[in-house]
Amino acid sequence: MKNIYDKINDMDFEIEKIELDDFEKEKLIKTAKSYKKNKKSKKILPIAAALILVAGLNIPVVKAEVTKFTTDIKVTMMQAFGASPDSYKYIAEINKPVTVGEDSFVIGNIAFEDNKIFINTLRNGENFKENTKNNSYLYKVVVDGKTYKAMGSSGGEGLLEDKKTSSENLMINFDKSFPKKDKANVDLYFADKNKSQIISIESPMNTINKDNKIFAENLKIKGTNATISLMKINPMTLTATIKNLDQAYVYELKGVDEKGNKISLDERVADENSTTFIYNKDFSDLSLDEIKDGRKINFTLSRSKINENSGKESDGNFEKITEFSLSAK
Repeated sequence: MKNIYDKINDMDFEIEKIELDDFEKEKLIKTAKSYKKNKKSKKILPIAAALILVAGLNIPVVKAEVTKFTTDIKVTMMQAFGASPDSYKYIAEINKPVTVGEDSFVIGNIAFEDNKIFINTLRNGENFKENTKNNSYLYKVVVDGKTYKAMGSSGGEGLLEDKKTSSENLMINFDKSFPKKDKANVDLYFADKNKSQIISIESPMNTINKDNKIFAENLKIKGTNATISLMKINPMTLTATIKNLDQAYVYELKGVDEKGNKISLDERVADENSTTFIYNKDFSDLSLDEIKDGRKINFTLSRSKINENSGKESDGNFEKITEFSLSAK
C-alpha cells in the first residue's frame, strides 16, 4: 500500500475519497507501539479543557485557569516523548480552534526540531474510541513558500482526567529539516477523508538546536560500510542518522552506560540513503538530561531481515552488527 501521506501530498485542497481502512491501517503502522499513557501527568483542569474546546479562549474571566491548563498540556505533551523540562521554553502555545470536514479540534501546542513536529490537539472526548476514526491528519507544512511533506508519525491519544476531553500527542517526521527562525509564519495543511484546511500560525522553529550536544558527526562505523551522519542530543530528543545501511533489514540501536543503565533508540525513518533512530523513553533507564551529562555509552547496532512476503515486518530475531562507544560533547 502506498504511504497515506504520499496520497494526501499528491492532492490539492479538495481531497479525493480515500478508503477509511487505508487511513486506519497506516495510522496503526506508524503509531509507536511503545507509547504509554502517563496518568500522573494528566491531572489538569477539566473546566479549562471545556472552555478551550467550546469558547476558543475568548472568556477573560477564566484566563488564569486556562493558562494553567495549557501549561499542564504542554508539559504532558513533552513528557509523552521523554523530553527534558528544558524543552518547554521552545514550545509555542497555539490554542487555536480548527474544523476540518467532520473533525473539530484545538491545536494546543507545537514545537519544531530538525525535520520533526511535536504537536498536541484537543478534541471532545465523547464516544472517544469511535471518534478517533475521524481524526484529521497534518500532511504538509509550508514555511516561506517552501513545502515540507509528512513522512510518518508516532504518538498516541487518550482521555484527560475530566473524561470529556481527548488529548492527542504526535511526533511527525517530514521529508527535510525546517529552517531555524525565532518567529516563523507557518501554514499547516490538515486533511480528513474528504476535506482539507490550511491553518496559519506563528511559532519559533528549530531554535532548540542551539542546545545540541554531539555524540558523533560523519563517523565511519568500524567493521561496516555505514557512517553516522549525525548523532546528537538536546532537551527535546536524542537522534542518530546513519547512512549506508542495507534497507532489506530493520534495525535497533541500543546503548548501556558503565553502570548498566540502558537506552533505546527506535528506527523511525528510512530511505535509500539513510536511517534515523529516535530516543524511546519507555525502553530507556536514562533520561535525556542524564544521557547528555557526558557519560560514556556503549552502543550496539542490530538488524533483522524484513519479511519478504509482507515487506513490513521481520521475524523479530535481531543479530548484532557492530558496537561502538560515544559520549555527548
